[in-house]
Amino acid sequence: MTHRRTGMKFTLLGPLTATHNGKRMPCGSTKQQILLSYLLLHANRQVTVAELIEALWGVHPPVSAVKNIQLYVGRLRRTLRSTESEQRLHTVGKGYLLSAGPDEIDLEHCHRLIQRGTLAWRASERDDAARLFAEALSLWRGRPLSALMGTASMAAEIRCLEELRLMLHENYIEVLLEAGRHREVVSDLQRLVDAHPHHERLRFQLMLALARAGDRLTALAAYRDGYHLLAKDLGIEPCRALRELHDSILTDTVPPVPQQPEGRPRGAVSSPHREADLPSFPEHLRAVSVRP
Repeated sequence: MTHRRTGMKFTLLGPLTATHNGKRMPCGSTKQQILLSYLLLHANRQVTVAELIEALWGVHPPVSAVKNIQLYVGRLRRTLRSTESEQRLHTVGKGYLLSAGPDEIDLEHCHRLIQRGTLAWRASERDDAARLFAEALSLWRGRPLSALMGTASMAAEIRCLEELRLMLHENYIEVLLEAGRHREVVSDLQRLVDAHPHHERLRFQLMLALARAGDRLTALAAYRDGYHLLAKDLGIEPCRALRELHDSILTDTVPPVPQQPEGRPRGAVSSPHREADLPSFPEHLRAVSVRP
C-alpha cells in the first residue's frame, strides 16, 4: 500500500507538521497529534488499536478509548482526503496503516542519509560522509515532536529520536576530526558537552579537537571538569580512552590526524563509547546506529 509520490510532507524532527504542496494542514488536538505521530513513526506498517490506545492514554485508558480512536481516525482521514483523491489511511485487520512515500516523512529521509553517509565513511570517502551527515542534521528543526514533549505516552519515542540526533552529530564530528578539520568542530563540541556533560565520547572529541588545535590547557580543563562531574554525579572515573588521551595531552604526544586508511576508517585514537551511550532503537526508528 505504499503511496505514490505527491506534494504531501510530514515532519517529526521538530514540531509535528503536515503540508500539501507547501500549505499547512491542521493536525488537531494533542490526542490527534499523538495519533498522527504514532502512525507516521510506524508508516507503512499495521498499528493495532491496542497499540494506539496505549500510545494515547498509557495503561489507564478511558472506557470510550476504542470509540475515541475511531473518531480521531475519521478526522485524520477527512483531513487527508481533503487534499488527495486517494485514501492513505487504511483499516488493516484490527488496526490501521498509514501509507507514505519515501520522500514524504523527514525521519525516513534522515534515515536514508545516515545509511548513505555511513557507507561512505566505511569506504573512507570522508568528504561525502561529512556532506551526507550534515544534510541529515539540517533536517532537524529543534526538539523532535516538541509539542508532545510533556506527554508521557510519547516519551520513549521522543527519547529515541533525540538519541538518533546525538549519534548523528557525534558521527559527523568524528568524520571531520578524521579529516583534520578539528578547528571547525570546537564550538559545536563545547555546546554539546555543556548539554550532555556525562557523555564521554563528546568530551573525548572535544579534548582531541582542542589538543590538535594547540589549546592544550583548555583540553586539560575539559578533562578535569569531566572527571569531577563523573565522580560527583555518577560515582565513576573517566573511561580508559579518556584517561589515555589526557596522558597524551600532558606529555604532548597526542596522535596526529590519521592518514587516509585503506579500508574501514579508524582514528589513531579510539573514541570511547560505553554500552549505555549506544542508542537502542525500536524497529520503526532504527537507522544505521553501528559506528564504523
